[in-house]
Amino acid sequence: MGKRKNKGLPASSRLANATQIPFDMASKLPYIKIFSNREVVIEDAGNLVHYDDCCVKVKQHKNIVFVNGSNLKLICLVNNDLRVTGFITNVGFE
Repeated sequence: MGKRKNKGLPASSRLANATQIPFDMASKLPYIKIFSNREVVIEDAGNLVHYDDCCVKVKQHKNIVFVNGSNLKLICLVNNDLRVTGFITNVGFE
């Protein structure tokens, strides 16, 4: 019998390969969509850590995702998807 070619990969990568699911869906990585500098959607967002008109912080699994800008507004938090609108200057992780 030959060696398994996926042996050294993390479980999420092996799961993605076996099921043909995209890697980002099989792992618990944040999925963030940025539409110009006016809107950000964070899918599978967890707890809201901080919110004001200049900064939004959301706990997403092991990460904290932040959105900085001005006139930021939470438009919806449905099915753990968070939509932030305003003038966005920075999106990142802590």
